[in-house]
Amino acid sequence: MPRTPDQDEADELYQNNSVSWLACGALSLLANAWSILSLASRGGSGQRPRPLELLLCLLAGTHLLMAAVPLSLFSVVQLRRRHSPGYEWNEGLCKVFVSTYYTLALSTCLTVACLSYHRMWMVRWPVSYRLGGARRQALQGALGIWAASFVLSTLPSIGWHDNARRFYTRGCHFLASRIGLGFGLCFQLLLLGGVGTGLGCLGVTIYHACCCPASGNRGEGMLEVPAIVVQDAQGKRRSSLDGSESPRTAAQVTGLVGGIVLLYDALTGLPILVVSFVSLRYDSAPPWMVLCVLWCSMAQTLLLPSFIWSCARYRADLRTVWEHCASMLSDSGDEGETNHF
Repeated sequence: MPRTPDQDEADELYQNNSVSWLACGALSLLANAWSILSLASRGGSGQRPRPLELLLCLLAGTHLLMAAVPLSLFSVVQLRRRHSPGYEWNEGLCKVFVSTYYTLALSTCLTVACLSYHRMWMVRWPVSYRLGGARRQALQGALGIWAASFVLSTLPSIGWHDNARRFYTRGCHFLASRIGLGFGLCFQLLLLGGVGTGLGCLGVTIYHACCCPASGNRGEGMLEVPAIVVQDAQGKRRSSLDGSESPRTAAQVTGLVGGIVLLYDALTGLPILVVSFVSLRYDSAPPWMVLCVLWCSMAQTLLLPSFIWSCARYRADLRTVWEHCASMLSDSGDEGETNHF
């Protein structure tokens, strides 16, 4: 079937942006990998990461995968089509792109909401947060987020789409209106729920951290949580309970989480939500919608490293990261020798 002039013009727009996407993707890979190393070296070797640090590492890993798999795949295919005019998207490549893109997009949105929820929990109910197994709940929440995102995002690939107008014929049309009404509604509801939960929890956090009358006077109204460390007879650390944060640390972490939630929702969550709604409402997918979704997705992968670097609590230099990696390697080598004997 011959291609229309509008399709050729759209392909030219995507191809002109492909080199920029690849360059930004390479920068995102390096920046998010460094963010993970910085967060991992924060607590030192032998110490388990805190729930917020665990969620930040998960968010950085999600961004790394977003830049490495779906966005790079789309850019490479478009560049291949520019240099090989007869080359086209096939069903397998398009399904891989759609599945990975929506899995990572949903997991990013829900992870940001989970990050905001954990910060609200820690600020509003500090004792319950420390005694309620926050780290275990963060791990369970991460597994639930990935499971829900993966299941919903694989449904279009295995048949939950309009069979009369398949999204992988004559290109790869990945917007909600081209995949199907059922998938589009589910995606928008989950995205809207994640954005609303993140903003709501952030509002409660800011109120109790800044606007609550008792928050300004630690001696009168704010509950002081002591730090507890449990050791065995040989003095080896077995478990611990973190104490209350200092005002400076609390302000830094709250500012970090608040900046991530606000900028993600403003620059990524809401634009993708609006584009998906307009696409479903008018049953159209013009090139500007595709460019908006892809550039917003690329921009979100560069937000977290900039926030990590701007936060003095989690910023790490090259020497600290190198010592942490060397310590992890030495610890793994010692464990291997112990198991051998």
